[in-house]
Amino acid sequence: MTLTTAPDAPEEAEPRFGRWGPRAFGLVLLAVLATAAAMVAAGGAYEPSTPGLPDPGPIIGWGLPISRVLTDLAAAVTAAWLIGAAFLDPAGRNGTVSALGRADVMRAVISAAVWAVLALIQMVLTVGNVLGVPLTEALRPEIISTYAMEIPTSRALAFTALLAAVIAVSAVFIASTASAAVLLVLTIGAASLPTLAGHGSGLGDHALALSAGVAHVAAAMVWIGGLIVLIVHGLRRENGFADASSLQRAARRFGLTALIAVILLGVSGLANAYTRLDTPDQLFTTDYGRTVLAKIVVLTALVGVAALVRRRLVPQLDSPQRSKAFLRVLTLEVSLIVVAFGLGVALALSDYPRVSSLLPTFGESLLGYPYPPPPTAEGVIGGFLFEPVFFIGGLVLAALYVMGAARLWSRGDHWPIGRMLAWLTGIAVMIWTTNSGIALYSQVSVGLHMVQHMTMAMVAPFLLVLGGPFTLALRALKPSPGPQRGPREWIVWGLHSPAAKVVTNPLFVFAVFSLSMFVLYFTPTMAWLMGSHIGHIAMQMHFLASGYLFAWIVIGVDPVPKPLPYWARFALVLVALGVHGFFSIVVMMGSQPLAQEWYGIVRPDWVTDPLRDTQLGGQVAWGISEIPMLFLVVMITLQWMKSDEREARRKDRQADRDGNAELDAYNAYLGQLNQRR
Repeated sequence: MTLTTAPDAPEEAEPRFGRWGPRAFGLVLLAVLATAAAMVAAGGAYEPSTPGLPDPGPIIGWGLPISRVLTDLAAAVTAAWLIGAAFLDPAGRNGTVSALGRADVMRAVISAAVWAVLALIQMVLTVGNVLGVPLTEALRPEIISTYAMEIPTSRALAFTALLAAVIAVSAVFIASTASAAVLLVLTIGAASLPTLAGHGSGLGDHALALSAGVAHVAAAMVWIGGLIVLIVHGLRRENGFADASSLQRAARRFGLTALIAVILLGVSGLANAYTRLDTPDQLFTTDYGRTVLAKIVVLTALVGVAALVRRRLVPQLDSPQRSKAFLRVLTLEVSLIVVAFGLGVALALSDYPRVSSLLPTFGESLLGYPYPPPPTAEGVIGGFLFEPVFFIGGLVLAALYVMGAARLWSRGDHWPIGRMLAWLTGIAVMIWTTNSGIALYSQVSVGLHMVQHMTMAMVAPFLLVLGGPFTLALRALKPSPGPQRGPREWIVWGLHSPAAKVVTNPLFVFAVFSLSMFVLYFTPTMAWLMGSHIGHIAMQMHFLASGYLFAWIVIGVDPVPKPLPYWARFALVLVALGVHGFFSIVVMMGSQPLAQEWYGIVRPDWVTDPLRDTQLGGQVAWGISEIPMLFLVVMITLQWMKSDEREARRKDRQADRDGNAELDAYNAYLGQLNQRR
């Protein structure tokens, strides 16, 4: 398969893949040099004579940043091949990868294996750096076995290596775009693990730093991954894009995603800098700040290059000369991203200008902020604790919903205003429960935690389900013009996938919505989750998702793989109500405070009676669950009545068309039974 090229330059028109060996080596060398230069500029270069600190030696001192940038690049290359197989390579509408996609999957096998090895190397170097011992000492089995799982960063790298190995093995057996997409999500998650271990709560803005770090990694993976696929397949002589028009289609599909990644990369980078600087003037007065400015310059140049690609080159890719220019510009863009990778590694391994602040008690250190004052209605309802995941995510979901409804209205289609109000109200409730004073107090009081839990699980998701987001998306999005899946096709696939059938199974939903409360509160699970910001977010996600699944199969307006009859919905609600009531009684009648593995440590002075606080939590759980469940019963009744009315009207129309043939046949059947007697 060849690209259409100008006849006067055949030697450039059909470049061979072998040329990518030197080019790849050049990009790796560029990344290493950029990292080394940035380390020196940021003051994080290896200094063997640093007073008061043990010297791990030059191999670890320089090997750690170099191994980190190589590990990050290997992760990005793995993401690149999976992006190609899942979204950019030619594929059938049924989701089967093409020969090109299968080749990319096998390349992901190799790059993921390399990634796993590099992550292990970085883990060993991290252990040596933290302990201040040379590489020969760090490689000793007793050192690795003792400390590798105790140091947060090295533990994260060990899990990264394990996940990379799982990706490498799993990729051997996949043959669908959906499987490639799942592995891509796993790749981004694995690449984010070291970031989650790299920020101390004493630096302040811990939640923002972790969320911004994960967003930064995800944006970088997606951006550089898409560019690599476009460049490699655009220049390859064999098994690449068939012609310039194929390259143009792939570039257009990637265009919006690239724009979102660029914006996310810039915003998350600024957020990261904010959490590591005390004052804006440190951007100019510290080595760390000047390195941040250098990265901003590189990203600005990247935005300019991306704008050039979108506006001038992509619309004219049917021209061979334009195609070659497009690929050269993409190569420049990848080179700048590699430099940005090096700058990012240098920043991550350098000392931050912000000074870590020590909190008065161990409990406050676990929280990451001082204990709040005694709760008041104003403080609980109107307070503020910024949680970027739910705050920004909620605003994005609200904006997308409004845009979808506006698109339907603009073309004259009907969309109920009540559904939009339900969705926006649900988003508002979700943001309130995670960003207001209740989010602050829920981490130190069982009673107030139950207010947050029940609101997130039984109020916000019920409103969101009534908004019918999947139905809106299916009506607002246009079908994909080509054989590849577009956003609409991915939603259709998701609603009919085996995973959707599992998560909407009534037994599964009942388990995660009702029975999981006993596991969470009567085992050390809650303390383990509350002990980290990511665990806390995961717990809140569980509340929201379990409530959404329950409401979806009971009162949802969106299609369900296997809808329940209305009598089964009634039964499920009544059983869930009974289980929630039993849970509340157990909490209220208990003789021991709940979840003392966490609340016994994180305990402000105004919580004078932990057992009374736990009993208050049981009362809240019982009281809040009653009203939403009653609401579900009313909604099921109304939907059942409307369903019967629609069925009656359908039968009346059928009777008008065939002259009551169904009724006559039934009467004849009864007459035959009477004659047999």
